[in-house]
Amino acid sequence: MKTSTKASLYVFLIFAVIYVIVRFSIQALFTDINQMVLAVLSAVITVVLTPQRRIIKKQSGEEIQLKWLFSKKVFTIK
Repeated sequence: MKTSTKASLYVFLIFAVIYVIVRFSIQALFTDINQMVLAVLSAVITVVLTPQRRIIKKQSGEEIQLKWLFSKKVFTIK
């Protein structure tokens, strides 16, 4: 599997988990919210919270770096 495909898969899975958590949290807080507003609001919040990915080429091979908006730490996946 290519490194870029692997990175996209990781980001998609993280996006899906964060989306589900945010959606149900908002739905629990606001019970009378419209479904369209709920979906759009959850997606916007999730896009902000999802990490950015970078593929770095090194002598030992390519590695994936994930960086969150509110964290200074960079997570590295080989």
